[in-house]
Amino acid sequence: MTNDDFRLDNPMLVRWEFASEERLEKRNQIFRQLLEGISAEEYLFQAIAEFAPSRVLEVGCGAGAMAQRVRDELGAEVIAVDTSERMVELTRDRGIEAHVADVQELPFGDAEFDCVFAGWLLYHVPDRDRAIGECARVLRRGGRFATATLADENMSDLWDFLGTPRERNLSFSSTNGAEQLERHFARVEAREAEGIAVFTTAEDMRQFVAANMTRAHLAAAVPQTLDEPVKVRTHHTIFVADKAA
Repeated sequence: MTNDDFRLDNPMLVRWEFASEERLEKRNQIFRQLLEGISAEEYLFQAIAEFAPSRVLEVGCGAGAMAQRVRDELGAEVIAVDTSERMVELTRDRGIEAHVADVQELPFGDAEFDCVFAGWLLYHVPDRDRAIGECARVLRRGGRFATATLADENMSDLWDFLGTPRERNLSFSSTNGAEQLERHFARVEAREAEGIAVFTTAEDMRQFVAANMTRAHLAAAVPQTLDEPVKVRTHHTIFVADKAA
């Protein structure tokens, strides 16, 4: 396999990863247990809530938890899309209207939504400029696009601890996301969500690494026991992009 096979925007890898919810839910479950402080999901939700939208689209909805929260807590009409049939099925099980669709070619007309949001999606998309353009297209004038992504250094302490430091150059990250959004939106704001995840057991670390999208093989490098808790810095960015009024 080449390095390109392990790129987060490799369509075959993305299809395989999200054909089932198991690995995604395992990662999220462990991460929530280990995180100290406010989660990046909360920052993303607040970026949507403060806008008080009536009609909302989530692209890359996963199992639909955030779509359901936006509907239940904000009283908004929510529609969701994902390329994974399984994720769409899980989202529909929550009572959310969901469709199998690609963010690079959204099946909606112009200016249909007040707000579009995407959590940790754009670095999985081969043509990000087209995808961002599609999100802008379906927004009304003055509408909002909120999207969360990773910093290149997110959780780098974990890989350092395992003796396999990595240089990550995400295609849409805390560093390069703003310039990509500014091509389509009048105002772009970055909100940083930094925290600490504390691994207290080797088993938690092993399971978390085993569920990693591109580094699952490093679970074998996790020691049998941890001599002390391992603190890992986390860094996410929520971009808030508003369309011209």
